[in-house]
Amino acid sequence: MDLKFLVMVLVSHLISAGLSKTVAAQKARNSNRWLLAGLLFGPLGLIAAVGMPDRHQIVYLRYLAEQQGYQPRHACGGQKGDTVA
Repeated sequence: MDLKFLVMVLVSHLISAGLSKTVAAQKARNSNRWLLAGLLFGPLGLIAAVGMPDRHQIVYLRYLAEQQGYQPRHACGGQKGDTVA
């Protein structure tokens, strides 16, 4: 393989790793794991990090729903009376 190609791949993976770590940290996720994903998978790791849901937003939306009177049916998400066999 050409040395220039290998350097370009290495640089793209390093950039993707840094951006994946930054995005994961902003979304309240484990940034070190996403740094590793960016190093291993390159741009695919970055795309996966961008596609993750934001934990801050999830908590905020739940708070808003509860303020509007939303009551979950059951604490675990199921219905009362459900049994595990």
